[in-house]
Amino acid sequence: MYDIMKTAAKTITAKITIFVFSQYDAFSRFSFLFFGLIVDWFRRTNQYNKAMKKILLTVLALGTTAVAVAQSDQTSMANAILVSQTKQGNVVTSHYKIPHNDGRSAEFDVHYAINRSNVVPSYSDNPRQIADLKDFMAQCCDSTMHISSIHIVGYASPDGDATQNDTLASQRAQSLYHYAVNTYHPAHKIATSHKALHWNDCVAMVEKSNIPQKSQVLAILSSTSHTEHQKEMALRKMPEAWKYLTTNILPQMRYADIEFDYGVDEFFTRTTTVSQTEPAKPAQTSATSTQQPEQVVVDEEMGIIIATPNQDGDNKHHNRKDKKRDKARVIGEYEAIYW
Repeated sequence: MYDIMKTAAKTITAKITIFVFSQYDAFSRFSFLFFGLIVDWFRRTNQYNKAMKKILLTVLALGTTAVAVAQSDQTSMANAILVSQTKQGNVVTSHYKIPHNDGRSAEFDVHYAINRSNVVPSYSDNPRQIADLKDFMAQCCDSTMHISSIHIVGYASPDGDATQNDTLASQRAQSLYHYAVNTYHPAHKIATSHKALHWNDCVAMVEKSNIPQKSQVLAILSSTSHTEHQKEMALRKMPEAWKYLTTNILPQMRYADIEFDYGVDEFFTRTTTVSQTEPAKPAQTSATSTQQPEQVVVDEEMGIIIATPNQDGDNKHHNRKDKKRDKARVIGEYEAIYW
């Protein structure tokens, strides 16, 4: 049984190795082999003490991170667009762009006074939020930034009439919408929505606060047997807690936020070295195929004679009707022609 399991383990290991070598790049394959050798060394030498195990785990973690980075880089290259490329000597510099790296978001809150829906830039934390919004909109003019969506949500605190709060939340969303459109003129369409908050929406903030009678307040806020109106009446009967709520908690729930989903083109440069190609050498004619040079012969009787290679070696002595040809002299392998 042990031999069967050992053989099966070897087979599975071999198949995994083949898969890794066929699917991943050279760096990943090297990492796989390197880690395998380390594990095999530990197995053979039985070095299982705590210190060595820590070293192994550290190396494996670093190797895994390196492989992940390499694979991420391959993914990025798959989406990259070549912008420009220059060559100096045997060094090629390529500039790439990864377009629309979506998944980013930015959010800005504008707060309102109680029962108010108009944007007041100087109210509460609005100066800082509006300044940040202005800076962000200035960045949107950069051609590398691409906004995919803009969404505004208006909110109202749970105190007071529920119907009025719903209307107030809607008005706050609309007021921030008009403020953004009239001030920054965004090219992208802005979607709006609103929500009137409930008393149980205060739980997280109350838990982090120093409100008096915190446990009683939390019990009221989390109650499922009381209506919104009943919860408010119960809280009002706790003067110190109610004062804390109206001063520190409820004002934070009277706001509208504008959220941007966007992407930014990323640029990177890669430098590679290429081998220099040797210039092509001129073709050399074969010695066997080179035509033998013409041979000049001076004949006192006939004048100058140019001798060319005899293309008919088997019929060097054939009869010529032309009288001039009859007087030609055969010089070695050449047939003389008058000139």
